[in-house]
Amino acid sequence: MVQKIWKYIFLIMCVGLLTGCTPETDIKENSTSKVEVPVEEETPKKESVSKITIGMQNPVTLNPIYNMDKSVQHTLYLLFDTLVNIEEDGSVTPNLAESFTYSAKDKVLIVKLREDIKWQDGTPLTSEDVLFTLDLIKNATESPYKLTTANIANVQAMDRYTFKIFYRQDFSGVYQTLFFPVLPKHIYNVEKEQQLSLLPIGNGPYMYKESVPHKEITLEANPNYFKGEPTIKNIEVMIIPDEESLLYAFEQGLIDVIYTDVMEWGKYAKDKSATIYEIGTNCYEFMGLNFNKPIFQNAKVREALVYGIDRQKISDTYYLGHSVVTDTLIAPYSYLFDPTLQIKEYNVEKAKLLLVGEGYQYDEDSKLFTKNNVPLSFNLLVNEENKERLRVAEYMQKMYKELGIEVNIDKVAAEVYKERIYNKQFDAFLGGWKISYIPDVTFAFHSSQITNGDNFISYSDQMMDDLIRNAFNSHPDQITEAYGRLQQYIAEQNPYISLYFKNGALITKKKIGGNIQPNPINFYSNIEEWKLID
Repeated sequence: MVQKIWKYIFLIMCVGLLTGCTPETDIKENSTSKVEVPVEEETPKKESVSKITIGMQNPVTLNPIYNMDKSVQHTLYLLFDTLVNIEEDGSVTPNLAESFTYSAKDKVLIVKLREDIKWQDGTPLTSEDVLFTLDLIKNATESPYKLTTANIANVQAMDRYTFKIFYRQDFSGVYQTLFFPVLPKHIYNVEKEQQLSLLPIGNGPYMYKESVPHKEITLEANPNYFKGEPTIKNIEVMIIPDEESLLYAFEQGLIDVIYTDVMEWGKYAKDKSATIYEIGTNCYEFMGLNFNKPIFQNAKVREALVYGIDRQKISDTYYLGHSVVTDTLIAPYSYLFDPTLQIKEYNVEKAKLLLVGEGYQYDEDSKLFTKNNVPLSFNLLVNEENKERLRVAEYMQKMYKELGIEVNIDKVAAEVYKERIYNKQFDAFLGGWKISYIPDVTFAFHSSQITNGDNFISYSDQMMDDLIRNAFNSHPDQITEAYGRLQQYIAEQNPYISLYFKNGALITKKKIGGNIQPNPINFYSNIEEWKLID
Protein backbone atom coordinates (compact mmCIF):
# COMPACT_ATOMS: atom_id res chain seq x y z
CA MET A 1 0.00 0.00 0.00
CA VAL A 2 1.35 3.42 -0.90
CA GLN A 3 2.19 5.25 2.29
CA LYS A 4 0.50 8.58 2.97
CA ILE A 5 3.88 10.26 3.26
CA TRP A 6 4.29 10.02 -0.53
CA LYS A 7 1.91 12.94 -0.81
CA TYR A 8 4.46 15.19 0.82
CA ILE A 9 7.87 13.98 -0.27
CA PHE A 10 9.85 15.25 -3.22
CA LEU A 11 7.32 17.41 -5.02
CA ILE A 12 8.14 21.01 -5.64
CA MET A 13 5.51 22.85 -7.61
CA CYS A 14 6.37 25.71 -9.96
CA VAL A 15 4.46 28.51 -8.19
CA GLY A 16 1.18 26.65 -8.28
CA LEU A 17 1.64 25.65 -11.92
CA LEU A 18 1.15 29.31 -12.76
CA THR A 19 4.24 31.27 -13.61
CA GLY A 20 6.83 28.77 -14.77
CA CYS A 21 9.88 27.48 -12.96
CA THR A 22 12.78 28.84 -11.02
CA PRO A 23 15.71 26.62 -10.05
CA GLU A 24 15.19 26.40 -6.31
CA THR A 25 14.02 24.08 -3.63
CA ASP A 26 10.59 24.94 -2.17
CA ILE A 27 11.06 28.74 -2.28
CA LYS A 28 8.24 31.28 -2.32
CA GLU A 29 8.33 34.93 -3.26
CA ASN A 30 9.17 37.19 -0.36
CA SER A 31 6.44 38.84 1.66
CA THR A 32 6.04 42.53 2.23
CA SER A 33 7.53 42.38 5.74
CA LYS A 34 11.19 43.31 5.96
CA VAL A 35 14.04 42.38 8.24
CA GLU A 36 15.70 45.30 9.95
CA VAL A 37 19.32 44.25 9.52
CA PRO A 38 21.29 46.10 12.19
CA VAL A 39 23.62 48.72 10.80
CA GLU A 40 27.25 48.68 11.73
CA GLU A 41 28.81 52.07 12.35
CA GLU A 42 28.44 53.86 9.04
CA THR A 43 31.74 55.12 7.71
CA PRO A 44 32.76 56.07 4.20
CA LYS A 45 33.69 52.92 2.29
CA LYS A 46 36.73 52.51 0.14
CA GLU A 47 36.22 50.80 -3.18
CA SER A 48 37.63 47.28 -3.00
CA VAL A 49 40.16 46.19 -5.57
CA SER A 50 38.64 42.71 -5.50
CA LYS A 51 34.86 43.02 -5.38
CA ILE A 52 31.81 41.91 -7.29
CA THR A 53 28.21 43.05 -6.87
CA ILE A 54 25.25 40.69 -6.83
CA GLY A 55 21.58 41.34 -6.13
CA MET A 56 18.79 39.90 -4.04
CA GLN A 57 15.37 40.96 -2.83
CA ASN A 58 14.94 42.50 0.62
CA PRO A 59 15.25 39.66 3.17
CA VAL A 60 12.66 38.92 5.82
CA THR A 61 15.40 37.01 7.65
CA LEU A 62 19.01 35.99 7.09
CA ASN A 63 18.39 32.63 8.76
CA PRO A 64 18.55 30.08 5.89
CA ILE A 65 16.18 27.64 7.61
CA TYR A 66 13.31 30.13 7.66
CA ASN A 67 14.04 32.29 4.62
CA MET A 68 11.48 31.63 1.88
CA ASP A 69 12.76 33.95 -0.85
CA LYS A 70 14.63 32.30 -3.71
CA SER A 71 17.03 35.18 -4.40
CA VAL A 72 17.98 35.46 -0.73
CA GLN A 73 18.51 31.70 -0.50
CA HIS A 74 21.30 31.74 -3.08
CA THR A 75 23.05 34.56 -1.27
CA LEU A 76 22.81 32.63 2.01
CA TYR A 77 24.64 29.69 0.38
CA LEU A 78 27.65 32.02 0.36
CA LEU A 79 27.47 32.13 4.17
CA PHE A 80 26.17 28.67 5.11
CA ASP A 81 27.45 25.48 3.52
CA THR A 82 25.44 22.29 2.98
CA LEU A 83 26.14 18.70 3.97
CA VAL A 84 26.30 17.62 0.32
CA ASN A 85 26.32 19.21 -3.12
CA ILE A 86 23.66 18.37 -5.68
CA GLU A 87 25.21 18.54 -9.13
CA GLU A 88 23.51 19.69 -12.32
CA ASP A 89 22.59 16.09 -13.19
CA GLY A 90 20.94 15.61 -9.77
CA SER A 91 23.68 13.36 -8.40
CA VAL A 92 25.10 13.93 -4.91
CA THR A 93 28.71 14.64 -3.98
CA PRO A 94 30.28 15.12 -0.53
CA ASN A 95 30.69 18.57 0.98
CA LEU A 96 30.55 19.11 4.76
CA ALA A 97 29.71 15.41 4.87
CA GLU A 98 32.83 13.42 4.06
CA SER A 99 30.93 10.17 3.46
CA PHE A 100 27.43 8.70 3.72
CA THR A 101 26.33 5.06 3.64
CA TYR A 102 22.76 3.78 3.45
CA SER A 103 21.50 0.44 4.79
CA ALA A 104 18.19 -0.46 3.14
CA LYS A 105 17.76 -3.34 5.58
CA ASP A 106 17.78 -1.01 8.59
CA LYS A 107 16.53 2.12 6.82
CA VAL A 108 19.53 3.94 8.30
CA LEU A 109 21.89 6.49 6.75
CA ILE A 110 25.27 6.88 8.47
CA VAL A 111 26.93 10.24 7.80
CA LYS A 112 30.54 11.09 8.61
CA LEU A 113 31.44 14.80 8.78
CA ARG A 114 34.75 16.31 7.78
CA GLU A 115 36.81 17.09 10.86
CA ASP A 116 38.45 20.24 9.51
CA ILE A 117 35.34 22.47 9.29
CA LYS A 118 35.12 25.48 11.57
CA TRP A 119 32.40 28.03 12.05
CA GLN A 120 33.37 31.58 11.25
CA ASP A 121 33.94 32.25 14.96
CA GLY A 122 36.51 29.42 15.10
CA THR A 123 34.28 26.77 16.75
CA PRO A 124 34.43 23.29 15.12
CA LEU A 125 31.43 21.87 13.24
CA THR A 126 30.09 18.75 14.98
CA SER A 127 27.25 16.25 14.74
CA GLU A 128 25.32 18.25 17.34
CA ASP A 129 25.08 21.16 14.90
CA VAL A 130 23.52 18.91 12.27
CA LEU A 131 21.05 17.36 14.71
CA PHE A 132 20.11 20.82 15.95
CA THR A 133 19.53 22.04 12.38
CA LEU A 134 17.39 19.03 11.47
CA ASP A 135 15.28 19.66 14.56
CA LEU A 136 14.78 23.29 13.51
CA ILE A 137 13.68 22.19 10.04
CA LYS A 138 11.33 19.54 11.41
CA ASN A 139 9.60 22.00 13.76
CA ALA A 140 9.49 24.94 11.36
CA THR A 141 6.04 25.89 10.14
CA GLU A 142 7.59 26.84 6.82
CA SER A 143 11.07 26.11 5.49
CA PRO A 144 12.55 25.52 2.02
CA TYR A 145 14.04 22.30 3.44
CA LYS A 146 10.86 21.02 5.09
CA LEU A 147 10.68 17.99 2.81
CA THR A 148 14.11 16.93 4.06
CA THR A 149 12.66 15.77 7.37
CA ALA A 150 9.31 14.42 6.13
CA ASN A 151 10.52 10.80 6.11
CA ILE A 152 12.88 10.96 9.11
CA ALA A 153 11.88 8.93 12.15
CA ASN A 154 14.88 9.69 14.37
CA VAL A 155 18.43 11.08 14.36
CA GLN A 156 21.25 10.02 16.67
CA ALA A 157 24.83 11.22 17.16
CA MET A 158 27.32 8.34 17.15
CA ASP A 159 30.31 10.50 18.01
CA ARG A 160 31.54 14.07 17.55
CA TYR A 161 31.65 13.77 13.75
CA THR A 162 29.30 10.87 12.93
CA PHE A 163 25.52 10.55 13.13
CA LYS A 164 22.68 8.25 12.04
CA ILE A 165 19.42 9.15 10.34
CA PHE A 166 16.59 6.60 10.72
CA TYR A 167 13.90 6.72 8.02
CA ARG A 168 10.28 5.61 8.24
CA GLN A 169 10.28 4.28 4.68
CA ASP A 170 12.97 2.79 2.51
CA PHE A 171 13.37 5.09 -0.49
CA SER A 172 15.80 5.98 -3.21
CA GLY A 173 16.34 9.68 -2.54
CA VAL A 174 17.99 9.56 0.88
CA TYR A 175 21.27 11.08 -0.31
CA GLN A 176 19.52 14.11 -1.80
CA THR A 177 17.81 14.81 1.54
CA LEU A 178 21.23 15.75 2.93
CA PHE A 179 21.16 18.98 0.92
CA PHE A 180 20.47 21.62 3.56
CA PRO A 181 22.57 24.36 5.20
CA VAL A 182 23.81 23.60 8.71
CA LEU A 183 23.57 26.15 11.53
CA PRO A 184 25.91 26.42 14.56
CA LYS A 185 23.99 25.26 17.64
CA HIS A 186 26.04 27.42 20.00
CA ILE A 187 24.88 30.55 18.15
CA TYR A 188 21.30 29.74 17.11
CA ASN A 189 20.09 27.82 20.18
CA VAL A 190 17.84 30.72 21.19
CA GLU A 191 14.17 31.56 20.81
CA LYS A 192 12.90 31.64 17.22
CA GLU A 193 12.36 35.40 17.19
CA GLN A 194 16.01 35.87 18.12
CA GLN A 195 17.09 33.32 15.50
CA LEU A 196 15.31 35.32 12.82
CA SER A 197 17.18 38.54 13.62
CA LEU A 198 20.68 37.18 14.31
CA LEU A 199 23.49 38.37 12.10
CA PRO A 200 24.65 35.28 10.20
CA ILE A 201 27.60 33.20 11.40
CA GLY A 202 28.13 30.25 9.09
CA ASN A 203 30.90 28.15 7.56
CA GLY A 204 30.64 29.11 3.91
CA PRO A 205 33.13 30.83 1.60
CA TYR A 206 32.04 34.30 2.73
CA MET A 207 31.32 36.04 6.05
CA TYR A 208 28.88 38.80 6.94
CA LYS A 209 30.70 42.13 7.37
CA GLU A 210 28.22 45.02 7.49
CA SER A 211 24.95 46.28 6.05
CA VAL A 212 22.73 49.24 5.30
CA PRO A 213 19.04 48.34 5.75
CA HIS A 214 17.03 48.05 2.51
CA LYS A 215 20.12 49.01 0.51
CA GLU A 216 23.07 46.59 0.68
CA ILE A 217 24.94 43.93 2.61
CA THR A 218 28.71 43.54 2.43
CA LEU A 219 30.39 40.12 2.62
CA GLU A 220 34.09 39.33 2.91
CA ALA A 221 36.04 36.19 2.03
CA ASN A 222 36.35 33.55 4.75
CA PRO A 223 40.13 33.04 5.16
CA ASN A 224 39.55 29.68 6.85
CA TYR A 225 37.12 28.22 4.29
CA PHE A 226 37.83 24.51 4.01
CA LYS A 227 38.01 24.61 0.20
CA GLY A 228 40.43 27.51 0.27
CA GLU A 229 40.00 31.26 0.71
CA PRO A 230 38.04 32.76 -2.22
CA THR A 231 40.06 34.77 -4.71
CA ILE A 232 37.41 37.49 -4.87
CA LYS A 233 37.76 39.16 -1.49
CA ASN A 234 34.49 41.10 -1.19
CA ILE A 235 30.91 40.79 -2.38
CA GLU A 236 28.43 43.63 -2.25
CA VAL A 237 24.84 42.39 -2.16
CA MET A 238 22.53 45.08 -3.52
CA ILE A 239 18.92 44.97 -2.30
CA ILE A 240 16.65 45.07 -5.36
CA PRO A 241 12.83 44.97 -5.22
CA ASP A 242 11.98 42.17 -7.67
CA GLU A 243 13.29 39.79 -10.33
CA GLU A 244 12.52 42.13 -13.22
CA SER A 245 14.54 44.85 -11.49
CA LEU A 246 17.43 42.40 -11.06
CA LEU A 247 17.58 41.93 -14.83
CA TYR A 248 17.41 45.68 -15.38
CA ALA A 249 20.18 46.28 -12.81
CA PHE A 250 22.41 43.82 -14.65
CA GLU A 251 21.74 45.45 -18.00
CA GLN A 252 22.61 48.83 -16.48
CA GLY A 253 25.87 47.49 -15.05
CA LEU A 254 24.79 47.91 -11.42
CA ILE A 255 25.32 44.23 -10.60
CA ASP A 256 27.80 41.75 -12.05
CA VAL A 257 25.96 38.41 -11.85
CA ILE A 258 22.38 37.25 -12.46
CA TYR A 259 20.60 33.97 -12.94
CA THR A 260 17.51 33.81 -15.14
CA ASP A 261 15.28 31.28 -16.84
CA VAL A 262 12.98 33.78 -18.57
CA MET A 263 12.15 32.82 -22.14
CA GLU A 264 14.20 35.61 -23.72
CA TRP A 265 17.45 35.15 -21.80
CA GLY A 266 19.19 34.19 -25.06
CA LYS A 267 19.21 37.89 -25.98
CA TYR A 268 22.18 38.33 -23.63
CA ALA A 269 24.29 36.34 -26.10
CA LYS A 270 24.55 39.59 -28.07
CA ASP A 271 25.85 41.49 -25.04
CA LYS A 272 29.61 41.76 -25.52
CA SER A 273 30.05 42.72 -21.87
CA ALA A 274 28.53 39.44 -20.63
CA THR A 275 29.43 35.75 -20.44
CA ILE A 276 26.66 33.13 -20.39
CA TYR A 277 26.84 29.80 -18.55
CA GLU A 278 23.84 27.75 -19.68
CA ILE A 279 22.39 25.38 -17.07
CA GLY A 280 19.91 22.55 -17.45
CA THR A 281 17.11 23.06 -14.92
CA ASN A 282 14.45 20.83 -13.42
CA CYS A 283 11.64 23.03 -14.82
CA TYR A 284 9.39 20.73 -16.82
CA GLU A 285 6.58 21.92 -19.12
CA PHE A 286 3.74 19.71 -20.32
CA MET A 287 0.15 19.49 -21.47
CA GLY A 288 -2.03 17.82 -18.87
CA LEU A 289 -5.04 15.78 -20.03
CA ASN A 290 -8.22 15.08 -18.09
CA PHE A 291 -8.57 11.30 -18.06
CA ASN A 292 -12.23 11.66 -17.16
CA LYS A 293 -12.67 12.68 -20.82
CA PRO A 294 -13.10 9.57 -23.03
CA ILE A 295 -10.88 10.85 -25.88
CA PHE A 296 -7.82 10.96 -23.60
CA GLN A 297 -8.27 7.45 -22.24
CA ASN A 298 -7.01 6.03 -25.54
CA ALA A 299 -3.19 5.61 -25.42
CA LYS A 300 -2.93 5.74 -29.24
CA VAL A 301 -4.74 9.08 -29.35
CA ARG A 302 -2.35 10.41 -26.71
CA GLU A 303 0.57 9.15 -28.79
CA ALA A 304 -0.85 10.95 -31.82
CA LEU A 305 -0.99 14.15 -29.77
CA VAL A 306 2.74 13.81 -29.10
CA TYR A 307 3.66 13.17 -32.75
CA GLY A 308 1.31 15.96 -33.89
CA ILE A 309 3.32 18.86 -32.44
CA ASP A 310 6.83 19.89 -33.40
CA ARG A 311 8.27 20.32 -29.92
CA GLN A 312 11.76 21.02 -31.22
CA LYS A 313 10.41 23.86 -33.37
CA ILE A 314 8.64 25.29 -30.32
CA SER A 315 11.95 25.16 -28.46
CA ASP A 316 13.84 26.77 -31.33
CA THR A 317 11.18 29.44 -31.93
CA TYR A 318 10.34 30.53 -28.41
CA TYR A 319 13.39 29.49 -26.40
CA LEU A 320 16.02 29.95 -29.13
CA GLY A 321 16.87 26.29 -28.58
CA HIS A 322 17.45 26.76 -24.86
CA SER A 323 15.21 23.90 -23.77
CA VAL A 324 15.40 20.13 -24.17
CA VAL A 325 12.51 18.08 -25.60
CA THR A 326 11.47 15.22 -23.35
CA ASP A 327 8.99 12.34 -23.12
CA THR A 328 9.27 11.86 -19.35
CA LEU A 329 9.56 13.76 -16.08
CA ILE A 330 13.21 12.73 -15.78
CA ALA A 331 15.42 15.41 -17.32
CA PRO A 332 17.61 14.29 -20.24
CA TYR A 333 20.75 15.47 -18.40
CA SER A 334 19.82 13.65 -15.17
CA TYR A 335 21.98 10.79 -13.94
CA LEU A 336 18.71 8.79 -13.81
CA PHE A 337 17.83 9.38 -17.47
CA ASP A 338 17.60 6.20 -19.56
CA PRO A 339 19.96 6.73 -22.54
CA THR A 340 18.14 4.04 -24.54
CA LEU A 341 14.94 6.09 -24.52
CA GLN A 342 14.05 7.27 -28.02
CA ILE A 343 12.48 10.73 -27.80
CA LYS A 344 9.59 11.02 -30.24
CA GLU A 345 10.14 13.38 -33.16
CA TYR A 346 7.49 15.37 -34.99
CA ASN A 347 5.74 13.07 -37.48
CA VAL A 348 2.34 14.28 -38.67
CA GLU A 349 1.84 11.26 -40.96
CA LYS A 350 2.40 8.84 -38.08
CA ALA A 351 -0.03 10.85 -35.97
CA LYS A 352 -2.67 10.53 -38.71
CA LEU A 353 -2.13 6.77 -39.03
CA LEU A 354 -2.54 6.34 -35.27
CA LEU A 355 -5.86 8.22 -35.37
CA VAL A 356 -7.12 6.25 -38.36
CA GLY A 357 -6.18 3.05 -36.56
CA GLU A 358 -8.45 4.10 -33.68
CA GLY A 359 -11.44 4.64 -35.94
CA TYR A 360 -11.10 8.32 -36.76
CA GLN A 361 -11.80 9.53 -40.29
CA TYR A 362 -10.52 12.71 -41.90
CA ASP A 363 -13.35 14.96 -43.05
CA GLU A 364 -12.33 16.98 -46.13
CA ASP A 365 -14.98 19.61 -45.55
CA SER A 366 -14.15 20.50 -41.97
CA LYS A 367 -10.46 19.49 -42.29
CA LEU A 368 -10.85 17.64 -38.99
CA PHE A 369 -10.70 14.05 -37.82
CA THR A 370 -14.09 12.77 -36.71
CA LYS A 371 -15.46 9.65 -35.06
CA ASN A 372 -19.18 8.87 -35.13
CA ASN A 373 -19.58 12.29 -36.76
CA VAL A 374 -18.04 13.98 -33.72
CA PRO A 375 -14.97 16.16 -34.48
CA LEU A 376 -11.78 15.48 -32.56
CA SER A 377 -11.48 18.65 -30.49
CA PHE A 378 -10.74 19.86 -26.98
CA ASN A 379 -10.30 23.03 -24.94
CA LEU A 380 -6.83 23.99 -23.76
CA LEU A 381 -6.72 25.88 -20.45
CA VAL A 382 -3.98 28.53 -20.09
CA ASN A 383 -3.34 31.17 -17.44
CA GLU A 384 -3.49 34.37 -19.45
CA GLU A 385 -0.83 36.34 -17.53
CA ASN A 386 1.78 33.72 -18.48
CA LYS A 387 2.68 35.13 -21.89
CA GLU A 388 5.24 32.38 -22.44
CA ARG A 389 2.67 29.61 -22.21
CA LEU A 390 0.09 31.59 -24.11
CA ARG A 391 2.40 31.90 -27.10
CA VAL A 392 3.18 28.18 -26.96
CA ALA A 393 -0.54 27.36 -26.74
CA GLU A 394 -1.27 29.41 -29.85
CA TYR A 395 1.49 27.64 -31.75
CA MET A 396 0.25 24.23 -30.64
CA GLN A 397 -3.27 25.21 -31.70
CA LYS A 398 -1.96 25.96 -35.19
CA MET A 399 -0.04 22.67 -35.47
CA TYR A 400 -2.97 20.58 -34.25
CA LYS A 401 -5.22 22.35 -36.77
CA GLU A 402 -2.86 21.29 -39.54
CA LEU A 403 -3.09 17.71 -38.26
CA GLY A 404 -6.89 17.78 -38.13
CA ILE A 405 -7.55 18.40 -34.44
CA GLU A 406 -9.43 21.46 -33.26
CA VAL A 407 -8.06 23.12 -30.12
CA ASN A 408 -9.84 26.03 -28.47
CA ILE A 409 -7.64 28.08 -26.14
CA ASP A 410 -9.35 28.88 -22.86
CA LYS A 411 -7.56 31.92 -21.39
CA VAL A 412 -8.36 32.64 -17.76
CA ALA A 413 -6.93 34.56 -14.81
CA ALA A 414 -4.35 32.82 -12.62
CA GLU A 415 -6.67 32.13 -9.69
CA VAL A 416 -9.40 30.75 -11.97
CA TYR A 417 -6.82 28.60 -13.75
CA LYS A 418 -5.58 27.12 -10.49
CA GLU A 419 -9.10 26.55 -9.15
CA ARG A 420 -10.25 24.79 -12.31
CA ILE A 421 -7.21 22.50 -12.33
CA TYR A 422 -7.72 21.46 -8.71
CA ASN A 423 -11.42 20.92 -9.38
CA LYS A 424 -10.63 19.01 -12.60
CA GLN A 425 -12.73 21.41 -14.65
CA PHE A 426 -10.75 21.26 -17.87
CA ASP A 427 -10.17 19.18 -20.99
CA ALA A 428 -6.44 19.89 -21.15
CA PHE A 429 -4.13 22.51 -19.70
CA LEU A 430 -0.60 23.81 -20.15
CA GLY A 431 1.33 23.57 -16.92
CA GLY A 432 4.74 23.13 -15.41
CA TRP A 433 6.40 21.40 -12.52
CA LYS A 434 9.65 22.14 -10.84
CA ILE A 435 10.75 18.55 -10.33
CA SER A 436 12.62 17.91 -7.11
CA TYR A 437 16.18 16.66 -7.21
CA ILE A 438 14.98 14.01 -4.78
CA PRO A 439 13.55 11.64 -7.40
CA ASP A 440 9.89 10.63 -7.33
CA VAL A 441 6.89 11.04 -9.67
CA THR A 442 4.25 9.73 -7.26
CA PHE A 443 2.59 13.15 -7.07
CA ALA A 444 1.80 13.23 -10.78
CA PHE A 445 0.81 9.72 -11.80
CA HIS A 446 0.12 7.47 -8.80
CA SER A 447 -3.56 6.60 -8.39
CA SER A 448 -3.40 7.36 -4.64
CA GLN A 449 -2.98 11.04 -5.51
CA ILE A 450 -6.18 11.45 -7.57
CA THR A 451 -8.60 12.46 -4.83
CA ASN A 452 -6.55 14.53 -2.41
CA GLY A 453 -3.19 14.83 -4.16
CA ASP A 454 -1.69 16.45 -7.23
CA ASN A 455 -2.74 13.85 -9.79
CA PHE A 456 -4.97 16.50 -11.37
CA ILE A 457 -5.37 14.49 -14.54
CA SER A 458 -7.06 11.54 -12.71
CA TYR A 459 -4.64 9.05 -14.23
CA SER A 460 -4.94 5.51 -12.88
CA ASP A 461 -2.82 2.57 -14.06
CA GLN A 462 -1.77 -0.36 -11.88
CA MET A 463 1.41 -0.94 -13.88
CA MET A 464 2.39 2.71 -13.39
CA ASP A 465 1.67 2.43 -9.66
CA ASP A 466 3.92 -0.64 -9.39
CA LEU A 467 6.77 0.95 -11.35
CA ILE A 468 6.60 4.11 -9.23
CA ARG A 469 6.66 2.03 -6.04
CA ASN A 470 9.67 0.03 -7.24
CA ALA A 471 11.58 3.19 -8.20
CA PHE A 472 10.70 4.86 -4.91
CA ASN A 473 11.85 1.90 -2.82
CA SER A 474 15.06 1.19 -4.72
CA HIS A 475 18.41 1.45 -2.94
CA PRO A 476 19.96 4.85 -3.73
CA ASP A 477 23.00 3.13 -5.22
CA GLN A 478 20.87 0.92 -7.47
CA ILE A 479 18.06 3.08 -8.78
CA THR A 480 18.95 3.64 -12.43
CA GLU A 481 17.44 0.35 -13.63
CA ALA A 482 14.15 0.96 -11.81
CA TYR A 483 13.93 4.51 -13.13
CA GLY A 484 14.79 3.26 -16.61
CA ARG A 485 11.77 0.93 -16.61
CA LEU A 486 9.56 3.72 -15.27
CA GLN A 487 10.68 6.16 -17.98
CA GLN A 488 10.07 3.66 -20.75
CA TYR A 489 6.51 3.13 -19.54
CA ILE A 490 5.83 6.86 -19.17
CA ALA A 491 7.08 7.41 -22.73
CA GLU A 492 4.88 4.56 -23.96
CA GLN A 493 1.71 5.67 -22.19
CA ASN A 494 2.11 9.48 -22.35
CA PRO A 495 0.00 10.32 -19.28
CA TYR A 496 1.24 13.87 -19.87
CA ILE A 497 1.98 15.25 -23.31
CA SER A 498 5.55 16.12 -22.35
CA LEU A 499 7.06 19.22 -23.94
CA TYR A 500 10.53 20.13 -22.64
CA PHE A 501 12.80 21.00 -19.76
CA LYS A 502 13.74 24.66 -19.83
CA ASN A 503 17.36 25.76 -19.55
CA GLY A 504 18.47 28.68 -17.44
CA ALA A 505 21.63 30.75 -17.47
CA LEU A 506 24.07 32.29 -15.06
CA ILE A 507 25.21 35.51 -16.74
CA THR A 508 28.28 37.39 -15.56
CA LYS A 509 30.07 40.51 -16.62
CA LYS A 510 33.28 39.88 -18.55
CA LYS A 511 35.40 40.96 -15.60
CA ILE A 512 34.52 37.69 -13.83
CA GLY A 513 36.39 34.57 -14.89
CA GLY A 514 38.05 31.49 -13.47
CA ASN A 515 36.47 28.07 -13.10
CA ILE A 516 32.77 29.00 -13.03
CA GLN A 517 30.55 25.94 -12.64
CA PRO A 518 27.06 26.99 -11.49
CA ASN A 519 24.23 24.58 -10.92
CA PRO A 520 20.52 25.36 -10.70
CA ILE A 521 20.25 24.63 -6.99
CA ASN A 522 23.22 26.84 -6.06
CA PHE A 523 24.37 29.43 -8.57
CA TYR A 524 27.50 30.16 -6.57
CA SER A 525 28.42 26.51 -6.03
CA ASN A 526 32.18 26.99 -6.58
CA ILE A 527 32.54 30.72 -6.14
CA GLU A 528 35.82 30.24 -4.27
CA GLU A 529 37.33 29.44 -7.70
CA TRP A 530 35.99 32.56 -9.45
CA LYS A 531 38.44 35.30 -10.33
CA LEU A 532 38.43 38.91 -11.40
CA ILE A 533 39.97 39.56 -14.80
CA ASP A 534 41.86 42.82 -15.31
